[in-house]
Parts: sequence; C-alpha cells; structure tokens
Amino acid sequence: MRSVPPTPPSSPAIAPGTAARDAVFANWGATAAAMHAVAAGVLAACCSGLLLMLFPRLEMGLFAGGAARLAALVSGSPILRMESGWALPGAHTPVLITAACSGTDYFLIVAALLGWRLARGRRSILRAALGGIALGLPFAITINALRIAALAQVHHWIIPCLPAPYAPFIHLLTGVAVFLPALIALHLILEFHGRHRSSTSP
Repeated sequence: MRSVPPTPPSSPAIAPGTAARDAVFANWGATAAAMHAVAAGVLAACCSGLLLMLFPRLEMGLFAGGAARLAALVSGSPILRMESGWALPGAHTPVLITAACSGTDYFLIVAALLGWRLARGRRSILRAALGGIALGLPFAITINALRIAALAQVHHWIIPCLPAPYAPFIHLLTGVAVFLPALIALHLILEFHGRHRSSTSP
C-alpha cells in the first residue's frame, strides 16, 4: 500500500485590499516621521532667530566675541575690544571682527540641521529643537573662528597678489570653503551615528 505524503498547510491568502491598506499606512508613517523631523528643524531655526531678535547683544558679545577669542587662540594673537568689534592685531594681517562676521546665519543653519537629525532619533519636536540650538551654538562659533583665522592667512598671503576687485570674492570663497565642508562633515557624522545606533539597537 503506497503512502501519500501529507499536504502542507496553505498560508492564508492576503486580500489585495489588505496589502494596499498596509502600504498606505507604511507610507503615511514614513511621511509623518519626515514631517516630524522637518518641524523640529524649522522650530530650531525659528527659535534661534527669535532669540537673536530678543537679545541683539548676543550677536556681538557671544557670537562675534566668542569666535574672535577662539581665532586669537588659534592664531596666537592678542585680542582687543574696539568700538565696532574685536581686533586681532597680532595676526599676519590685522583682523577686525564686527557684527557682520558673527556667523549667526550659519548658526541658524546648523541648529536646523541638528534639530532635524535629533527628531529623526524619535525625540519630541521641542526636545530636538532645543538640542539643536544647544549643540549648534558651540559648533557654529568654533567653525566661525576657524574661518576668521583662515581669512587672516588669505588676506596676508593670497589677496595681496591679486587685483583689488577680486578681494571680496576671495573673502567670500574662503568663508564658503570653511563653512560648507564643516556642515557636510557634521551631517555625515550624524548620519553615521544614527545608522550605527539603529544597527546596534535590539
């Protein structure tokens, strides 16, 4: 007598409507998470701008002054408080740091980036925004100090060798050459850290 192998139980069929509904819910969840992160970044930038509007002395005293002190430390120059800003007379080329050199616009960008990234780590919008502001402040001041130190070198070694009309462009290009790579590096570090935490979390 020949034995008949048992028939494996068939998996229940998934209705097309159920699969479509699950796909819609998955897309909605991804969209909600993205909007959550964007809202945190926007809130961080808006709160930072409001803080600068309510306390305008921060632009000169904290941002310009902090960057000037760090630039003096990097270049080995003394620092003098002037009526219009901070002066580094001991650099290769004397540098005057005014409110225009405060780097507050860069701070707003960094705070928005950090707030957006922190919110992607499942933090609340408010906590992510406040964290972006708190972490973005020292980062922006430090990078701005490096920009000022680099500009002192550029004004000493490069700009005197070029025609005078090129000086503003070289000045701007030096700022971009410092600010942009630092922003990209910050983003890559945050992405790597976020992926590492996701891969190690249970």
